[in-house]
Amino acid sequence: MNLRVMLLFLVATLTGRAQELTVPPTNQWRAFTKADGLPENGCVTVTIGAGGNVLVGYARSNLITVLDGYEMKSVPAPANSHGRVYESPGGQLWTVAPEGLQEFREGEWILYRVPEIAAHVQAGRANNAEPTTKMSAGLVPIRSLLAKRLLDVVLLPVRQGRVLILLPDSLLQLNAEDPDNVQVERLRGVEQTTLGAFTGMTPARDGGLWISGARGVAKIAGPLRQLNLETPWATAAGVPAEIRENQLAAISPEELSVRRIFDVAMEPGGTLWLATSDGLFRRAPAVWQTEVALGGERPPPEASEPPAPAMVLPPDIAGRGEWPTRFRAQNGDIWLGGRREIAWRHLNSWQIFASTNQLGPEEVVAFAEAPDGRFWCATPGKIWAFDGKNWLALRGGFEHINRLCGARDGTLWVATDDGLHRFTHGAWIANGPEDGLPSAIVQSVSEDKLGHIRAITAGGASEFHPEADPDPPKTLVRSTADPEQTFREGSPVNLSFSGRDKWKQTVAGRLNFSYRLDERDWTPFYELREVFLTDLPVGKHYFQVRAMDRNGNLDPKPAQLQFVVVLPWYRETRLVLILAVALVVAVGLAGVAFNRHRLLRRSYAVVEEQVAARTQELELANRELLHSQKMNALGTLAAGIAHDFNNILSIIKGSAQIIEDNVNNPEKIRTRADRIKTVVEQGAGIVQAMLGFSRSSDDQPAPCDLNVVVADTLKLLGDRFRHEVEVRCAHVVPLPEIPAAKDLIQQILLNLIFNAAESMTQPKQVFLTVQPIDRLPADIVLLPARAASYISIAVRDCGSGITPENRPRIFEPFFTTKALSTRRGTGLGLSMVYELARKMKAGLAVDSVVGQGSTFTLIVPVHDLPPR
Repeated sequence: MNLRVMLLFLVATLTGRAQELTVPPTNQWRAFTKADGLPENGCVTVTIGAGGNVLVGYARSNLITVLDGYEMKSVPAPANSHGRVYESPGGQLWTVAPEGLQEFREGEWILYRVPEIAAHVQAGRANNAEPTTKMSAGLVPIRSLLAKRLLDVVLLPVRQGRVLILLPDSLLQLNAEDPDNVQVERLRGVEQTTLGAFTGMTPARDGGLWISGARGVAKIAGPLRQLNLETPWATAAGVPAEIRENQLAAISPEELSVRRIFDVAMEPGGTLWLATSDGLFRRAPAVWQTEVALGGERPPPEASEPPAPAMVLPPDIAGRGEWPTRFRAQNGDIWLGGRREIAWRHLNSWQIFASTNQLGPEEVVAFAEAPDGRFWCATPGKIWAFDGKNWLALRGGFEHINRLCGARDGTLWVATDDGLHRFTHGAWIANGPEDGLPSAIVQSVSEDKLGHIRAITAGGASEFHPEADPDPPKTLVRSTADPEQTFREGSPVNLSFSGRDKWKQTVAGRLNFSYRLDERDWTPFYELREVFLTDLPVGKHYFQVRAMDRNGNLDPKPAQLQFVVVLPWYRETRLVLILAVALVVAVGLAGVAFNRHRLLRRSYAVVEEQVAARTQELELANRELLHSQKMNALGTLAAGIAHDFNNILSIIKGSAQIIEDNVNNPEKIRTRADRIKTVVEQGAGIVQAMLGFSRSSDDQPAPCDLNVVVADTLKLLGDRFRHEVEVRCAHVVPLPEIPAAKDLIQQILLNLIFNAAESMTQPKQVFLTVQPIDRLPADIVLLPARAASYISIAVRDCGSGITPENRPRIFEPFFTTKALSTRRGTGLGLSMVYELARKMKAGLAVDSVVGQGSTFTLIVPVHDLPPR
C-alpha cells in the first residue's frame, strides 16, 4: 500500500467520529481557508514542492493553488485529471494523467504519453471494487477508482524536464529535456529487488533516494539528476531517519475536528499537511515542545541562579533584616534581596539600595546577569535594570514573576503566572500555550549546559526550539486617511499596518510591531496595529514599520510609506505671494479691460452716430440720385418733347391764321377750333406725364392699371424718339388695378427702353409686352414678394445681346460696356432698375442671346387693394 494512503487511513482513524463543523485549530494547527484566499474550502490534494511551496487541488474549482507561506497564486488545473501536482526545484509543475504525465508550460498543460502509466490505470479499471476508509458516519468512498489509480503513481521531479515515476511494479524516468524527443526509461523493476511492491520514495539527505517496498527499504546512490540503469541499489537494514521523520504522530479529535480528510503530506522535520473538506490544515512542531514530545534523555536543568553563597554577613547588614534572595555575580560580587532593600558587596564594601515611596525594588524575588555584564532583578510585578549606580524600572505589568534567567546569548527570560517573557535586542516577547507551552503558569525557567532553555509550567516541563520557526514575517503599511499621502500641517496622520508570518506560525493578531519616523530610533515592539502622528513639521516624511513574531524573528525588510505634510494655502508664503501678485495682475487687467470696454462703448456710440449720419446722408443722396436719374431721363427726352411742342404750336399758329382769314366761314372756324383743342389736350397730356415723372415721390403705392402706366410712359418718349426707335406695345388682356408706385415703374421702364435703344444699331425696334403670369420664369435674378399671381412687363430689343461673362455684372453700379464707345454710359441705369425693383418688392428676369437681343422683364406681384 502506498505510504501516503497508509498515512491517510491512520489520520482518518484517529480523528474518530468528527463533528460536522470545524473546531478552531489550537496549539500547532493552522488553518488555510477561503478567507485566506483559497478558491474554496474543499481541498482534495496536497503536495510539498521541491522548493518548499505547497500545492493544493480542489473538489470543484478547476484551479491549483501554490502557497509559499506568505502569498497564494493559482494556475489552471489539468483537465480530466484528479491526481496530485508536483513541483520541481526549478518551479515546473507536473501531474499524473490516465495516459501519462502532464507538464504546465506557458499557461497550458502538455501531455507526455507513458505506456506504463496507461497500463497501470487500465489494469485498475478491471477491478470494480471501490476503495473506502472508515470515516465519521461509516464507510464512505475516499475517491473514484480512477483517482485512486492515479494516486498510486508517485512522482519526484529532479530537474528541468526530468521526472522519476514510481509505480507499484517499476521505477521509471521521464526525460523531456527535448520536448520533440521525449524518452521514458525503466530504471528498475520490482522483480529485480527483494522489496516487494513499491510503496514510496523519499529523497535522502546525502543526495540519494530511498525506495520503500512492502518488505523493506532500499537506497539508490545519488545524485538524483544522473540516475541510470547502472546506478547501484543497496538494501537497508532498518528504517532510515528520513522515513522515520515522515511517520505520523497521533491526532486527537480535541485538537482537530473536520468532516472529511482527503489527502496528507509530510515535510522533512515532521510538518503535517491535511487536505480536508473544511480547508487546508498544517501542523508543525512548536517552538516550545514538551518532554514527552521530545523523547530521549536530556541533561538535568541547571539552576537559574547560583546557590546562595555561604558567608557570614557583617552585623550591620545582617541586622537590617532577612535577605531571602541571594546571587553571586560573575565578578564575585554578592547581591542580596530583602523586603525593601538591596545589598551589594563590591570590592569588599557594602552598598544599600533602599526603596523610598515605592521608587525602588521591593521584595526582590530573583536576580539575573547577562554575559556582557548587564544585571537585572525582579520584584513580584516589575523588572529592574542596574546601570552601575542605580536601579531603573525596565518593565512592569507582569501578573507575578516567579523566576529570572540570563541566557548565554544575552536574553533575559522571565517566568510569570501569565506566560514566559523574554527580553532580547531591546524587545519583549511573550510565549504561552499558543506557542506550545503546556500551561500559561510558568514556575521556573533555566538554561542547561548545552544552551537549551527549559521551562517548568503548571502543566509540565517544556523545551525551547527556535529552529521550529526560522522564517521572519512580512510587514504591510498603508494610510487610512488620504490615498495620495498628503496631509495638512496640524492634522493627525493616521497610519495602519499589519503583518503575515510564514505559514501563520505566529497568527496575525499576535505579531509585534516597531516603527520609526524619518530614520530616527525604532520604538519598542508592541501589539499595536495603528499609529497617530501629530505635530509633524512641513515636508516629506518616511515612515518605516517592521513586524516580529513570537519566536523573535524580525522582518529584514521593513515596510515603508512616504507621505508629505503641507502648509495650509493661507500659510504658504510662496503661494500667498503668487496669489497676491495674481490678484494685483487680475485687478490691473480688470481695470484695463473696464477702461477699454468704456472706450469701446464710447467708440461704438460715436460709430453709431456716424453710421446714422452717413445713413441719412446716403438716403438723401439716394433720393437725389433717383431724382437726378429722372431728370436725366427727361433731359434725354427733351429734344423729342420740344419737337412735339413745336408741332403743336405750329398747328395752333396755323389754325389761328386760318381763323383770322376766314372769319365769315363758321365751318372752317369750327374745324380749326376743334383741331386747336385736340393738340392742346395732347400737349397738356405730355406736360402732365412730365410733371408726374419729375415730381419727387414718397414711394407710397396707389391703385393703378399697368396698361395705363405703360401708355403714359410711352407718351413721355415723344414722337421724335419714336421716329428714331420703333416702340411697339402689346396689351394681351385687361388688367386689374393693383397697389403700386407708378413713378417707380415708369422710371424702370424708361431705363429699360433707353438701355434697349442704346444696345441696337439701325433698325431700332423695342417691343413691350404686358401680361399676367402664374409662374416665375427660370432666368429670374431678383425674386418678387410672394403672391398668388404676377403681372410681367417685358422689354425686348433686337440688339447684340449680353455675353455670359458679363451677365452676372450687368446690375452692378457703374458697370458699363459703353465706357470706351461713342455711346458712353454711366453704368447706373440697370443698377437703379435693380434697386427700384427691390424697393417696390418686384422681381427681375433677364433672357439674352448673343447676336439676337435681350429681354428684361419686370415682375409685379398682384395684391388686393386696401379698402377705401
